Amino acid sequence: MASTATNKLPAMIDRPLLNSTLVTVASGQLFSTSLVPTAVGNATNILDVDTSLTDTSVSGVYVDEIWLRYSKEATLFLDPTTPVSGTYSQSGTDVVVTIANPSVKIGQKIYVNFTSGTAVDELLTVTAVSSSDFTATASVSDTTTGNCNVYAPTNICFYVVGTSSITNTNQFFPLFTVSVDSDPLSQTYSLTLNEKLPLINHPVPHAGANFGSANNEVAPKNRGLVLERGQALYAAVGGTTSLTTGFYINVQGGYY
Repeated sequence: MASTATNKLPAMIDRPLLNSTLVTVASGQLFSTSLVPTAVGNATNILDVDTSLTDTSVSGVYVDEIWLRYSKEATLFLDPTTPVSGTYSQSGTDVVVTIANPSVKIGQKIYVNFTSGTAVDELLTVTAVSSSDFTATASVSDTTTGNCNVYAPTNICFYVVGTSSITNTNQFFPLFTVSVDSDPLSQTYSLTLNEKLPLINHPVPHAGANFGSANNEVAPKNRGLVLERGQALYAAVGGTTSLTTGFYINVQGGYY
């Protein structure tokens, strides 16, 4: 049954939604300072739910999945921006990498290109973080120091906006952030599988598990977004430098 002004039933089969937008624009500041962009142009509209209020057939949108796709095929590491220069010290398999404002978290995978010393270039898993450095475990034991280039994770914040004409940055309301490792396995990154989309009381019956099942945390009907007519979804990359190789942000769902 199609959705109408009287029955208000979701009609995701009748009016499916699939949208893809290339995102490269930086927010203008590190997310450790603030999630809010520094200027109204420092975020990209990835989904507009009739903010012009011209389509009376639309009441809103159910978003079932958002996924990122790196805009080129990578085999060794992702390099969306110029790497960050730093220094390192390795003792045994422990590698301490010093860079400015390391926006990394324990467990993330980061590719490091060692430009001097005898350390081996590789994808490292972070084991500890401080305000000026991070520690990772190398696959080969060594005792060495030198310089390096760090391919840091890409941080992206998603915002909801409730107007077609943004005049002030306080109109961006942060919803959640994602951090994509430089691991080539992250070049397709699902916000459902990585549990970034919020839990949702979804009115549309879907195949999939309930909360008590093995895949309860990623079942389609358990995660998503509901946007009403007049709202839009935006995204911005953390930092001051736009991406040279961006990510396509893909949104799938349906109108109601």
